[in-house]
Amino acid sequence: MYKTNHQKLLIEHFITHQNHKYSALELINLFKGQMDKSTIYRKLKALEEQKTIYKSFNPTRCIYEYQYSINCASHLHLVCKDCGRIVHLKCDKVLDFVRHITDQHHFSIDEGSSLIFGLCRECGSHA
Repeated sequence: MYKTNHQKLLIEHFITHQNHKYSALELINLFKGQMDKSTIYRKLKALEEQKTIYKSFNPTRCIYEYQYSINCASHLHLVCKDCGRIVHLKCDKVLDFVRHITDQHHFSIDEGSSLIFGLCRECGSHA
């Protein structure tokens, strides 16, 4: 398989699963037999540099995770601590909150990398 096909395979996976984050180990296991570990790490780094994916630290799992990030720079993200589901929070109330933080607290929020952890409706109903 050509190197460009490896990158295409990863991109297609991220596009298909936009509401989920993956650790490098999860991706290594997912693509076992198609790509080796070093190829996956190289492609993740390249995709991150191209801003196709975003790498963030998940404090609940103590690992770095990757998610598809095209058009994610202008909104916050809700992340379920149980199932890992991501909600792209595109809401006027959030925009008001971001403006308030900027104007009143003189702090600029990096919206694309802002993650709010909690429980989604499905996981919260089991608690």
